[in-house]
Amino acid sequence: MKQDLHYDMKVRIMGEEKAFGPGVAQLLKGIEEMGSMQKAAEKMGLSYSKAWKMMKTAEQELGFALTERSSGGKDGGGSVVTEEGREMMQRYGNFLSALQTEADRLFAFYFQREGEK
Repeated sequence: MKQDLHYDMKVRIMGEEKAFGPGVAQLLKGIEEMGSMQKAAEKMGLSYSKAWKMMKTAEQELGFALTERSSGGKDGGGSVVTEEGREMMQRYGNFLSALQTEADRLFAFYFQREGEK
C-alpha cells in the first residue's frame, strides 16, 4: 500500500440541524480575538448575514446563547463569547483531540503494513 496515504475527517455536533462544528468554532474564536462578529466573519471570508445565520442556528440547536451582541452606538457595538460558548469550544476541542488520537490508532491498524510507522 502507498505510504503517503492519510485520512481527513470533519466533525459536527448535530441536533435537527448542524449545531456546532469547525465553522462555528472558528467564528467564536474570531469573536474572542476581535470582539466583533462582523470582523470575525470578514476574516473567515463570510458575509455577516451568513455568520449571523450560522450562530443563530447553532444557538437554537444547542439551546443556549454562544455570544452576547450589542448593536451600534458611538462605540460601534460588538460581540463577546458567553461562558457557555467558551465551554462549548473547550468541550468540542477536547472531543476532537480524543477522536484524533483514536482515529490515528485505527488508521494505523487498518492502513499501515506491519513494520511501517
